[in-house]
Amino acid sequence: MNKIRHAQQRKKKPTLGIALGAGGARGFAHIGILKSLAKHNITPDYIAGTSVGAIIGAAYAAGRSPEDIASFFQNTDWKEVMDFTIPQAGIMYGEAGEKLIRELIYNKSFKQLHVPLSVVAYNLTAHKKEVFTKGNVARAVHASYSIPGIFAPVTIGKCSYIDGGIVDPTPFDVLQKKNVDVILAVDLYSPLNQNHAAMKRERELLEKLKHRFIVKELFYVKNYIFPTRWPNLIRNILIWLFDKIFYPQQILRFLSKRELPVITQVMNETINTLTNNLAWEKMHHGKIDIVIKPYFDSLDWLDLDQVEKFVKIGEQAMENKIPELKKKLGR
Repeated sequence: MNKIRHAQQRKKKPTLGIALGAGGARGFAHIGILKSLAKHNITPDYIAGTSVGAIIGAAYAAGRSPEDIASFFQNTDWKEVMDFTIPQAGIMYGEAGEKLIRELIYNKSFKQLHVPLSVVAYNLTAHKKEVFTKGNVARAVHASYSIPGIFAPVTIGKCSYIDGGIVDPTPFDVLQKKNVDVILAVDLYSPLNQNHAAMKRERELLEKLKHRFIVKELFYVKNYIFPTRWPNLIRNILIWLFDKIFYPQQILRFLSKRELPVITQVMNETINTLTNNLAWEKMHHGKIDIVIKPYFDSLDWLDLDQVEKFVKIGEQAMENKIPELKKKLGR
């Protein structure tokens, strides 16, 4: 009987867990990783995701194919995701993004997913890393991508949450706690991928956000002074006077010279630095079976319109590691 049991244990299929990390648009490379795995009939048994990694991981776990996920993002109007708010803890709510996620994952809960998923966020209230494995997937993913200073913190229960990238940029350690046999982690923070062109694009993006933020501010001010409950004719006349007389173009130009809220700039630079350093340290000292390091050249986290390029980069990076992965999986 013992011999039979031991033989069965030897034949047991090794479990595969993949860690999909933070990295903005670079995270679209995760789609290519999944595409390559599917081509070789390799299906992950567990997925752990942070930020964009949580988004891609949730979509796949909900039953979408890598090709479908890529198509979804290629057809996304990113301007519609920018739901500005009067700044307190962030300049965007992030609710528009959560609505997008619900559509992407067919509004499934964790227990309805095809692949067990762990979503990493940071609990501001309890000052600790939080790993979501049950409940509302879209809400958990929203918390995971809520970059401090850009998105307002997300409330789940009695706690507030922000981007998990500040504590676990590539969550392979989550898989280690599940005793997964083979762990594949995608490193989007290789020093080779840091470049000055990306820093320039980052400054340009912040400049665009600043102007959009100002326009939104004016919209809120006018709606506050002239409530929508007023008769349309009177309201339209007063708004016209406001725009032409009380708020002339030179004032708008003056406001345009204002910088985005200081917290947005400081947190953006701080998070970038901390995340990059933390990711490198964790990957350098982590015991990981397979590490995928896509090389993005001049592409970076702001290039949301370059989905296809990122997918190809991720696919090629995974193809280079397929023989090693198959060997570890006993194939």
